[in-house]
Amino acid sequence: MDWRPALTACLATLFGIGGALYAAILIVDPYDTVWFSPPLERVPISTNQRFSFPPLARKARFDSAIVGTSTTRLLEPARLNPLFDARFVNLSMNSGTAYEQMRLFDVFVRHHPAARTVIFGIDATFCQVGGVAEKFTPRPFPAWMYDEDRWNDLIHLFNFPAVEETGKAVATLLGWRDVKYGADGYTNFLPPRSAYDLAKARRNIYGDETPRRHAPISPPVAPSAAERSAWTFPALPYLARMLDRAPAGATKVLLFVPYHVHRQPVPGSLAAAQGAECKARVTAMAGRAAGETHVLDFMIDSRITRNDSNYWDPLHYSTEVAARLADLIAQGVRGRRGAADLFAYLGPTGAARD
Repeated sequence: MDWRPALTACLATLFGIGGALYAAILIVDPYDTVWFSPPLERVPISTNQRFSFPPLARKARFDSAIVGTSTTRLLEPARLNPLFDARFVNLSMNSGTAYEQMRLFDVFVRHHPAARTVIFGIDATFCQVGGVAEKFTPRPFPAWMYDEDRWNDLIHLFNFPAVEETGKAVATLLGWRDVKYGADGYTNFLPPRSAYDLAKARRNIYGDETPRRHAPISPPVAPSAAERSAWTFPALPYLARMLDRAPAGATKVLLFVPYHVHRQPVPGSLAAAQGAECKARVTAMAGRAAGETHVLDFMIDSRITRNDSNYWDPLHYSTEVAARLADLIAQGVRGRRGAADLFAYLGPTGAARD
């Protein structure tokens, strides 16, 4: 029996299906990286922002950016734009490491050498003491999307995940699937406000439903200058590189995010001293950066961070707080001063002012 015709037909079918799927991927372009695909109204599709945000970072329609983790994802560009006379894209990634943030910021800077404003969210990611800063999380990181070689993108698009993302993109274009992220990177990832449960929020914050305050440690830990200088913050060099690469003409805002006060270090503790040292080093770093810089500290005991009803968990505040933050950030930048019981202005001189 001659099996060659059957094998030829089988291979032709496989190559035909593969070619059709690859053509569909290139036409639909789910990751928005194929320069010769049709100009469709694409929105970010992938649930992993590491795939969704590099194309947004290249878009010419933006001139400003927010870089950080989920603690800045609720800062809405539409709210910030009129406050800064800018066109923001929110590039904040869930659990983004300092290295991943730097890589994404590099993409933005290469395509926006005259950027107007950049807001850097500073949280525990940057203030870890000692050890080594992890470059990646368990989430896949597509390094091929972060370089300027557009041809290698074509190789990485021929796989089953790309087929899946193509299906999502088609469903979104046809209105069969809700948009995951906005065209400016913003999404409200919180449950509906009607689902908010203060008792549950308190369980997330405290471990039970009983609100409480940390008792300050007395006498407070008082590390010597030599001990402080010996501390290492392995993620801070990535922030320093971002500041070095930021356009000199851009306004740079370093924002210590408002963790709930119960999540902040206990006053008088070693962790509190290390947190203060991290803030001092970030402020000094900002002072050495070219152009206009501001360090705003919302990671303090304030009427924002003391109010349990402002939070869903120790790290993630409500959309109402996010809207207020946008106004307060602009206020701090314009006035170069903090606001009593709301936030502190730390720099660039390093002298805190209320």
